[in-house]
Amino acid sequence: MPLDITLSFAQDTPDLEELSDVLTEYYGQIQERLMNVGGPRFSIEQEVQQGIESIDTFLPPNGAIVFARDSSGFLLGCGFMRLLDANRAELKRLYVRDLARGLGLGRSLIEQRIAKAREMGATTIYADTIRGNSSMLALYDRLGFSSTTRYDGNPHDAAMDPYLVFRKLEIGTT
Repeated sequence: MPLDITLSFAQDTPDLEELSDVLTEYYGQIQERLMNVGGPRFSIEQEVQQGIESIDTFLPPNGAIVFARDSSGFLLGCGFMRLLDANRAELKRLYVRDLARGLGLGRSLIEQRIAKAREMGATTIYADTIRGNSSMLALYDRLGFSSTTRYDGNPHDAAMDPYLVFRKLEIGTT
């Protein structure tokens, strides 16, 4: 039976305990994927804390967080987006919990953030993912993203570049 899923954008600071739980799962998977391609280990707790501390970067007026919830309000997934400047946006932290995978939710979360970035004036969207994350890379390809080099404003230390793949999507304006 398909889940009844609602997508909505955060208007202000979301429930930080709930967000911390989902970010802990997200960074756990990121760490596993990073280690699979020979990347360094990092502190999941520190990444979650930094994510919580920087939450305002991803809230209006210069960003957006989209949440996917089932009919009971349980958080199934999320995706973050921030403007890098007046014309460029960056997608970050796409996560779909296991029980909601295979339903097209990842694609929907990306499409919602692309639409929001366009609405905010962005004409180019950037993203990065771990090298070897074939499902994410395939999804970006299906949505029209192309390979690019490291982009200005990418938050990762340049030492991470060998473990990352950078993507770009030209969206124009409406």
